[in-house]
Amino acid sequence: MRVVDVVGFFRRSPRVALPLAGAAVIVACGLLLWVVASSGNSGGAGPQPFTAVATATVAPVPASPVDRLVIPAINVDAAVTTKVVSDDLKMADPDGPQSVIWYDFSALPGLGGSPGAGGNSVLAGHFDYHDVGPAVFWNLAKIKAGDEIALRLRDGSEYKYTAVSNRVVDAAAVSWDSIVASTRQESVTLITCAGTFDPGTHSYAERRVVWAVRMG
Repeated sequence: MRVVDVVGFFRRSPRVALPLAGAAVIVACGLLLWVVASSGNSGGAGPQPFTAVATATVAPVPASPVDRLVIPAINVDAAVTTKVVSDDLKMADPDGPQSVIWYDFSALPGLGGSPGAGGNSVLAGHFDYHDVGPAVFWNLAKIKAGDEIALRLRDGSEYKYTAVSNRVVDAAAVSWDSIVASTRQESVTLITCAGTFDPGTHSYAERRVVWAVRMG
């Protein structure tokens, strides 16, 4: 059984104390994952997120590269880069604090998707970042059911999605294959770090996952 390797994401950033709101902030980042209907740092409130149903088809490739991710509710308007997930099943880290990745799963049947072409478009961004502080997905926990998420392609086309769920998962215990699985209904999955920072591994123990479905 294949297992997508996302547990090791964002282990390169060391612990940094930042003077934010009078508290020390531990810096390191993680993956995007699922959209839960409630805000906050746990998945306890609100309805359970939709369970992705994997398809057996190869993930489609967009007609034009994914260019920007826009989430008005949390003031995100970020550039998107593409990273290919190959047979080793390793998903690369975002390059910097404001970097968002769209993962190209086209080599792996049953995983991922592309905006406008179908499946489950999987994107990731940092929660915070070494020597910087809050990063592009700092406020991802504030996304709630009904919030709009838009993906713009380089050719000018735009695809909009409605947030369905927002939850926190144990990075080591969750089934990542099920989270990044291609879906029959076109969707978007966002992943970032959450939970407790481990100074020994320079990583967070949990991941926040936001999931949204195509409008219309």
